[in-house]
Amino acid sequence: MIIGRLADTSAIEQVHPLFAEAFRWIRENAATIHASGVSQVVLKEGELWANVETPTMKSREHQVLELHKRYIDIHVPVDKVEVMGYQHASSLQQERDAYDPDRDIAFYTDAPASYVAIHPGEYAIVTPDDAHAPIIGEGSIQKICVKVKA
Repeated sequence: MIIGRLADTSAIEQVHPLFAEAFRWIRENAATIHASGVSQVVLKEGELWANVETPTMKSREHQVLELHKRYIDIHVPVDKVEVMGYQHASSLQQERDAYDPDRDIAFYTDAPASYVAIHPGEYAIVTPDDAHAPIIGEGSIQKICVKVKA
């Protein structure tokens, strides 16, 4: 998991060929995209898209870890702090839902090894090695999750 500030993404953009495009789109749209009513924006078919979400957050006790194999997530909270649990994939032992290749997701009930708070203006990148429990907190949150082909 990589945590950073949207104001300074130049170094992280060198890590993956689609990160520069992803962060450019986030910076240009994060403040206004929820008002448009759009729920998904395809930037490059099958390789790069943004899910525009307003989910209800969950408590630590009620959120489970998720894991992706084909896509990297860039999580961006827009209007409030999002807490996210973390556990390295190699440590997972308690599978709840087997990997679904069509949705690129599996769920685990293991307890996260740690938690991090991601503030508006920050991002969290999770790779296929990073099991994560997103949207922990109270109330609803406006957020963007950009999916990048690994």
